[in-house]
Amino acid sequence: MRLFAPLASLYVGLAILANWLAATYVVHVGFGYVAPAGVFAIGAVLVLRDWIQQLAGLPRTMAMVYLAALLSWAVGDLAGWTTLQKVALGSAVAFTISETVEAVVFTPLRRKSLTAGVALSATVGNALDSFVFLAIAFGSEAFFVGQFIGKGWMILAGTLLTLVRRRVVAVAPA
Repeated sequence: MRLFAPLASLYVGLAILANWLAATYVVHVGFGYVAPAGVFAIGAVLVLRDWIQQLAGLPRTMAMVYLAALLSWAVGDLAGWTTLQKVALGSAVAFTISETVEAVVFTPLRRKSLTAGVALSATVGNALDSFVFLAIAFGSEAFFVGQFIGKGWMILAGTLLTLVRRRVVAVAPA
């Protein structure tokens, strides 16, 4: 449980950073595709949500998810009516939907296989987050494949870390 606060802070910070990066830069993600630069931060967030749930349980994790969405939107709002605000609104809506569905997928799988739970739930979250975010933030799905690939790299890294370190993390109550 001592890891909850640092991981939760990292989670919220990455969600906010992803909005700024997405509003500011486009990056190459491989295979000739590009995406808004926040994809790597959000890919990490998708895995972190599962890890935090494993450590702290579902109620605390979902409270953190909704707080991160609210803070991401607030930062965009404080920035004014700019691209960042559209990105923050898209992020808040996509984040809330994808992270909630991710919890539904992860919760029953995590006791059978933590690694499979992380891989599958984060991939489902990736698809939902990418679709909803792009529709709201940019009004286009042109970056969808790039978004999916970029987040997928981080999901792959997080899944491999889960596989290697899974014995270190105790199972928390659902």
